[in-house]
Amino acid sequence: MLNRKPIVLMLLAVILAAGPIPAASQASDEGQAASGTPAPGEVIAKSTIKAVTIHPERATVLREAELRLDSSVKAVVFEELPTTLIPSSLRVTGRGTAAVKILGLDVASMYLESALLPEIKKVQAEIDAVDMEIAKINNVFDVLDTQEKFLKSIEVSSSSKASQDIAAGRVDPVSWERVVDFLGSKLQAVKQARLGEMVKLKELKAKLDALKKKLAAMKPQRSQEARKVKVYLETAQAGSFTMALSYTVIEARWQPLYTLRAVPDSGEVELATTALIAQRSGENWTGVKTLLSTSSPILEAQPSDLNPWYLDLPVPRRARLEAADLKPERAAGGGILGGVVGGVEGEAGEAPAPPPMVPIREAELPTAAVIESGLHLNFEIARPVDIPSDGTPHKVPIDIQRLKASYDYIAIPKRREAAFLRGSVKNTLAYPILAGQADLFILQDFVGSTKLGRVAMGEEAKTFFGEDGQIKVKYDEVKREKSGAGFLGKTGKLRIVARITVQNLRKEAAAIEVHDQLPVSRNEKIEIRDVVLTPAPAKKDEKGILVWTLNLAPQEKREILIDFTVEYPKDAPVIGL
Repeated sequence: MLNRKPIVLMLLAVILAAGPIPAASQASDEGQAASGTPAPGEVIAKSTIKAVTIHPERATVLREAELRLDSSVKAVVFEELPTTLIPSSLRVTGRGTAAVKILGLDVASMYLESALLPEIKKVQAEIDAVDMEIAKINNVFDVLDTQEKFLKSIEVSSSSKASQDIAAGRVDPVSWERVVDFLGSKLQAVKQARLGEMVKLKELKAKLDALKKKLAAMKPQRSQEARKVKVYLETAQAGSFTMALSYTVIEARWQPLYTLRAVPDSGEVELATTALIAQRSGENWTGVKTLLSTSSPILEAQPSDLNPWYLDLPVPRRARLEAADLKPERAAGGGILGGVVGGVEGEAGEAPAPPPMVPIREAELPTAAVIESGLHLNFEIARPVDIPSDGTPHKVPIDIQRLKASYDYIAIPKRREAAFLRGSVKNTLAYPILAGQADLFILQDFVGSTKLGRVAMGEEAKTFFGEDGQIKVKYDEVKREKSGAGFLGKTGKLRIVARITVQNLRKEAAAIEVHDQLPVSRNEKIEIRDVVLTPAPAKKDEKGILVWTLNLAPQEKREILIDFTVEYPKDAPVIGL
């Protein structure tokens, strides 16, 4: 009798070794936007964006179209242009073998079905690709299910037969054990393959969900408006012709982002300039030549300035009103006119600046070339760039240079017991440094961020690089005592003694500028007397600001003493003390 077991095992091995049947290959082509039907004598230009010049608050786009013209062509039409273009900025030029005279142009509106919008087509293509991958995985599941059912059917049918054959002595038990091991290993392989595909499917479904949400957010509720430009011309001689259309769009901008790296050992500052480009013009800039036109804080990196320290006496409300020749009534707007005079004077707050674009970190790229354009300079980016119309900031390197710098420290111990490294740099670059956000480093250590002002060519600027823990600063008010002029006296006195200690723990000498202040009286009844400053300050102004310039050798410590007395009417509350 023919033993069929080896044949079954061989057939089973061949079937399972072949693995899952691959899913059928399908191609997915992105649909092209349908152009309008040209009128007689008109040609629809198939144009591409060749270059973009980005200004701080706008951009100029250059499109080109390769045409074949003869005397029958009376107009060339550029379709699907963004609504953000400024009609008065449109310019048309051209070159080629055809003899062409451009007569004029006009701008009209057109409407695009949402499915034809470039951004929507791109996302829809991504969705189709993910759908295809999901379909392939589902095909794999079908194959794995078939294999698992086949293996389990063999397992079930052969288990009872195996017992009978072994009992009757028709089959060696070792042979059946091999069959069982074979079936078990193949079932395990099928289960592992299914788990792997399930992980892929979960990732693809998450991606598909994100893409669908993105598509839903992008799709307008109705057809989107676009612009159509018609260029009228006259062709005296047929031939090829490259027509260039340029226009300026709003909703586009760039701003500089700087990295300032202090290198005190070599007396230099490394300045890396990067452009943050963002646009919502309505058209994607893909692989275009880009020029950046110069026309048109997270951590505390420097100490805050001292405000004048004024002393005064409170003025009764009626006296204030009489002095202002006003009756004691509410002023327009409901507020009480006048207010407490004296105290620490604060500067008026400025309106908050818009948040800077979050820098996007990427690998270094070739720097830009500097091109002079009239009164301004442009940066020509070395490589083509991709800037989609999504408003997301994109980081493009411009330049990196080292500038000579001198370093010192500034300390305002009354505000903060710390010394801040300050670098003085002269702009010897071939272009001005525009205002922008700057990340600050000392060598490789990030110390904070600051806002860098505009620095003209040849101008000197000072920049702070944060605290230096190797310069120790201490502020102590060692004495604050009141005294009077006796029982019948009318004058009160307050003596204040402060001590500032500065120590240089660095291995090299350090120049340190220390700031403090004396109070300034705004009332003739208050006087500042018996002022003793040790050592004498290098500067003193009418607002009471004192400045000492110290040059400390390594490990050297210095002290500054500020001693003064305030005389005021006895028992009167003094504003500012």
